[in-house]
Amino acid sequence: MSPADTARDDLAYMRALVETPGAFQRSFGQAYFTAGLCYGLQMILHAAQALGWIAESGLPALLIGLGPTVVFLVLLAWIIAADRATRKPLAGATAKAIGAVLGAIGIANLVLVFVVGVVAWREASLTVWLIYPCTVMVLQGTAWLVIYALRRRAWFGVVALGWFVTAAAMAVGVAYQNFPLFIGAAGVGFLVFMLAPGWIMMRNARIG
Repeated sequence: MSPADTARDDLAYMRALVETPGAFQRSFGQAYFTAGLCYGLQMILHAAQALGWIAESGLPALLIGLGPTVVFLVLLAWIIAADRATRKPLAGATAKAIGAVLGAIGIANLVLVFVVGVVAWREASLTVWLIYPCTVMVLQGTAWLVIYALRRRAWFGVVALGWFVTAAAMAVGVAYQNFPLFIGAAGVGFLVFMLAPGWIMMRNARIG
C-alpha cells in the first residue's frame, strides 16, 4: 500500500469517527459533559482557595489538583463499559476508537500533571503549575479544530476558537499574576466549551 493510499484510509477512518451518529455523539457527549462538570467544579474549588475558604497547600490543595482528573477517569471507564455493553454491532469499531482516544487523553493529562507538577514542586512555583491547565485548553482546541476541518460545521469551529481564546486568557492571567482572570477564563471554558457541547451531543444522539 502506497503512502497516499494509507493517508486516504486514515482520513476515511477519521471521517467515520466524527460522522457516525448516535454512538459517537452519545459516548463522546457523555465523556465531555462529565469532564466539564469535574473540571468546572475544580475551578469553583480554586475560587474558594482564592477567597481563603480552602487551604492553598497540603492535602486539600493536592486533592483539588488531582481529584477531578481521577474522578473523571473513573467515570470515563464507566461510560466506556456501559457503551460496550449496549452498543450495536456496527458501532463496535467506532466505540473502541472513542474509548482509546479518550483514554489516551486521560493518560496524557495524568502525565502532564506529573511533568508540570514535578517542575513546579522543584521550583516551589505555583506559576509553573498553572501552565498545566493552559496546555490542556490548547489540546482541547486542537482536537476541535481537527473535527471542524473534517466536518465543516460552524459550531465545531466556534468551540475550537473558544478553547484557544480560553488558553490565551488564562496565560495572560498567569503572566500578570491575575488569578481572578485565570480562574474566570478557565471556568467559562469548562462550562461553555466543554459542558455545553457535551450536553448538545447527548441531546443530538437522543434525537437521532
